[in-house]
Amino acid sequence: MTKPRLRTWAKAVRAKLPMADLSRRMVPHLAEFLRARARQHILIYSAFGSEPDPGLLPKVYPATYYLPRTQDDGLSLHPLPCPLVQHPYGFLEPAPEAAEASPAVLDAVVVPGLCFDQAGYRLGYGKGYYDRFLGGLPPTVLTVGLVPAALIVERLPRDPWDTPVQYLATEGGVRRTPYTP
Repeated sequence: MTKPRLRTWAKAVRAKLPMADLSRRMVPHLAEFLRARARQHILIYSAFGSEPDPGLLPKVYPATYYLPRTQDDGLSLHPLPCPLVQHPYGFLEPAPEAAEASPAVLDAVVVPGLCFDQAGYRLGYGKGYYDRFLGGLPPTVLTVGLVPAALIVERLPRDPWDTPVQYLATEGGVRRTPYTP
């Protein structure tokens, strides 16, 4: 299947899932995973629509959290709390005047996606923000896709710039992918 057709499929599947319940089940697994690895500087994302929501993570795992802001040249990184504005797609992101941080401070990134494959490759919305961002991180930064098990497929189509995650966090736990940076 092509990426556009997979996006349509994933959105339809995701819309039928009890995402609030699944998010409440995924986040404790993710928190325990991060706690066991003593990760303290974590990039999360602001969920919108029917995305899994990592917003509960700061409530169950104390750390320093960051949100990304989309810009023409990629993602910028902003420590929380910070002023938020609504992105044209509807999710909240840091305001233009929010303090910015260097990606070098991160030791973990929670990655959104419409779906992921067994190898950790993700299908996003097609703009490439996360692939460019993840590709520039040092290999010591843990990357974790937050995804319901129903949206993990055998294999996604891949482009040369696609960057897989190292782990997948689902309602059943966190597992390593074959990807090793």
